[in-house]
Amino acid sequence: MKRSELPLEGLLTDVRVAFSAVSVAGPFFGSLCADYGADVIWIEQALMPSIERTSNNGFMDSDRKNMRNLALDIPSPEGRKVFLELMKETDIFLEASKGGQYERWGLSDEVLWEVNPKLIILHMSGFGLSGDPDYVNRASYDPIAQAFAGMMYANSQPGSNPKPAVPMIADYYTGLFAFGVGMASYIKMLKTGKGESADVNQFEALTRCMQYGFSDWNFPVGHPDADKWRFTPGILNSYTAGYNSYQCGDGNWVFTLIFGAPVMKRVFPILGIEYGSEEFPAKQIYRDFDPAGKRLNEAITAFCMKHTAAEVEKILSNAGCPAMCALTFDQMLTHPHYVARETFTKVDSKLMGREVVVQSIYPRLKNNPGKIWRASPVWGEDTADILSDLGYGPEQIEALTEQKIIHKA
Repeated sequence: MKRSELPLEGLLTDVRVAFSAVSVAGPFFGSLCADYGADVIWIEQALMPSIERTSNNGFMDSDRKNMRNLALDIPSPEGRKVFLELMKETDIFLEASKGGQYERWGLSDEVLWEVNPKLIILHMSGFGLSGDPDYVNRASYDPIAQAFAGMMYANSQPGSNPKPAVPMIADYYTGLFAFGVGMASYIKMLKTGKGESADVNQFEALTRCMQYGFSDWNFPVGHPDADKWRFTPGILNSYTAGYNSYQCGDGNWVFTLIFGAPVMKRVFPILGIEYGSEEFPAKQIYRDFDPAGKRLNEAITAFCMKHTAAEVEKILSNAGCPAMCALTFDQMLTHPHYVARETFTKVDSKLMGREVVVQSIYPRLKNNPGKIWRASPVWGEDTADILSDLGYGPEQIEALTEQKIIHKA
């Protein structure tokens, strides 16, 4: 599809974004730009399709919707020429690789700015562009970053094996940071006419979002309570009783936040216990490892087992206590609130050969709502049209195809 044919709608219809990345973080950045109407070009390798194309669960259609695909061998001499022509017409470019990979290819920021001084360049990696060379030069995926950033430690109990948080939060956090700094840099460029380069990496995206969770930093080394304050799998705040998930009589689960004197005064009678009694002295919170906290958890557990999850949610919510059923994916698709808000939508997938469910555009805008006009492109689907827009003729495109510099569907 040529640029003039794109049915773009949204805030970014005048912006062209290109990204070269696999897995999740980089494409997630691209999909956010595409949601808001940017002309997004996913640069995929020319010699073989990306490994994500082996997925058969609709992931690609959700992650790569509303974008075009250019299959190009960037580091080859002829591929480099095509790439630099594309950069002349690009506003924001993101590359995801080991730190410094593009500079090693002779495609440093300065080289790119020679052809486009206004270009916003986002370098995405696991460990950043600078620091210990042993780490800068390493490949990284979501669980690798979680291990290095302390997320696995925070998500595990003392004595258990460290576990990654799901789904792929290192990738999604990194994609969000790339989107934010990319848009901020673009706004600045509109005022100054000068491009920018950002070092976006997985491990620092995680550490930037974990300041609330690093409670151990506030304890002296060897403090006996240090490990008690760690996160535990599936629990946001393991040291506060009533701030947890509880199984109900129907086998489903509810998460509750029973703390703070006003809430506890309303909820304790429902649980059959008395706030302000000798057993539960008046406090704002009870700790999991205190006698009152253990007794509170027992009372909540007993109450939940007498009711369904939906009943517990309704009873506690009506009492002014934050409580929510822990929905499964199937329950989310049919939940009245999800349906009313059209949180999910369906698109025709060329990859799957059928209709698939994908996320709708979020956040929603009143004046520039945007639209989903395409699921994931197939490998090289738009290669010929993109090169044609750059001024390449049919014979040149065929010659590049025969040389395996590009691939076109």
